[in-house]
Amino acid sequence: MLWGNESKIELFPRNCPQEFQYGPIPESLQIHMLYRFLSLSVVLFLSVSGFSQAQTSIPSPQTEKLRLAEQSLSAEAQDRIKLVRAADSIWCGFLDKEGILWFGSNNGVYRYDGVAFVNLSMKDGLCNNQVFSIIEDRDGTLWFGTGNGLCRYDRTTFVHVPIPWSGISGTWLEKTYPIVNPNQVMCMLQDRDGDIWLGTSGAGAYRYDGEQFVSYLSDEGSTDADGLHNNIIHSILEDTAGDIWFTSINHGGVSRFDGKSFTHYSVKDGLSDDMIRSSYQDSEGRIWFGTHGKFADSGERDGGLDFYDGKSFTQLKRKDGLLRGHIMSIHEDKEGLLWFGRGVGSMFTYNGKDFTPFIAQNGQEFDGIMFIMDDAEGRIWFGGKKGKLLRYDGKSVTDFSRKGS
Repeated sequence: MLWGNESKIELFPRNCPQEFQYGPIPESLQIHMLYRFLSLSVVLFLSVSGFSQAQTSIPSPQTEKLRLAEQSLSAEAQDRIKLVRAADSIWCGFLDKEGILWFGSNNGVYRYDGVAFVNLSMKDGLCNNQVFSIIEDRDGTLWFGTGNGLCRYDRTTFVHVPIPWSGISGTWLEKTYPIVNPNQVMCMLQDRDGDIWLGTSGAGAYRYDGEQFVSYLSDEGSTDADGLHNNIIHSILEDTAGDIWFTSINHGGVSRFDGKSFTHYSVKDGLSDDMIRSSYQDSEGRIWFGTHGKFADSGERDGGLDFYDGKSFTQLKRKDGLLRGHIMSIHEDKEGLLWFGRGVGSMFTYNGKDFTPFIAQNGQEFDGIMFIMDDAEGRIWFGGKKGKLLRYDGKSVTDFSRKGS
């Protein structure tokens, strides 16, 4: 089915699991859609009128003209009516106040309203195509953490908000860029006071009050070959008490800000590793930390999965059933089950007693998972490397990625 007006055209592709919607629509693509609509209208009309199927295959001069126009569609226009590309890495997901899902990737942002996907990129005004984090502020404005600072989006216009610039001219940094990019925003949150906190890939953290940036934690963690700390903040969390937690992948452990001062936690304080990739507070108030480390017998750090109960840290490792570390994402579903996605290794769940690999009905396991989240209906979405974007409804997994491209 297809319908439209001057600003929006919608259609249901026969070979896709969902409807797709894009706008503004290129003229050539509008012609393509109109051709589909006219063709379907002819079929419906002739069916109701009693004509045979054979008679519907004779095109009119107008539909033949539209068919030829369809063949001339640019590769770019055809690409906009398909699913998430297999070449894309999906770094993050976010559910806004209207129930719209947003996914950050290395190909811009994907917007999904439950019916249609829209891809927004630099061609549409997005500040940078590398989108690693997404939040919505109190006013309903979206903020994208990109490979080149912040990008503010009021659902109409993108505005670039540059963070304090950090040069990448040093010899060591040039060799590690873009793995270490101090101008890249890895994570964000808006605290209860309305300030926006962001963690960078090499310049620590910043607090932004709408007018100026204040730097924090830039000198935490180990020192690199250039003599600088280049602290990478991989996640930020505000707990139910209003304290803000920062995790460092640069051997900086965990830092806690109570509004006045920072408290730093490392292996000596009970963490299983000082390289922390993810954090999450569950419904019981425990704060979970997913480490980067693997296991001692593999010749690497003895990192696992840790949680903080307000007094001390508890470590869960292989002896407790944990397969390995490198935990990139943590999420609790509506039933209280904890989900963990790993950059290396399969996604798994934890019910408080047992760790269980998540295996789909067809036997498939899912690795390289960078984020896990709920939609407005409580269904679980997860995604990550190699174009992975999937949804689990409690029974089956739906794959929204487009293979072979």
